[in-house]
Amino acid sequence: MAGRDYDHLFKLLVIGDSNVGKSSLLLRFAESSFSGSYITTIGVDFKIRTLEMDGEKVKLQIWDTAGQERFRTITSTYYRNTHGVIVVYDVTNRESFANVKRWLNEISQNCDDVCKILG
Repeated sequence: MAGRDYDHLFKLLVIGDSNVGKSSLLLRFAESSFSGSYITTIGVDFKIRTLEMDGEKVKLQIWDTAGQERFRTITSTYYRNTHGVIVVYDVTNRESFANVKRWLNEISQNCDDVCKILG
């Protein structure tokens, strides 16, 4: 492990409809901050957070994908080597919750065996 600042590396993917708060969720978790202004994610963005668990350093590489349909072909490549997927919906938007099924189908098409969280 010489030269590495972590013991374990996990890639997580955050997916869901546009405007459900994926970027805000990631910003809050990775940087402990929140911004009231909204900027649409174009393609993909990612943040890194390292946690200590049971005396080991766990590095999380969290990918924030665009929810718009026009970026769907781009985001499918980001499923590669993913360890977990967080499906996000907006509790004030019934359609975003209904679309969770579509997102789960997309995960099934692009990942063999991956942990999923609904948020």
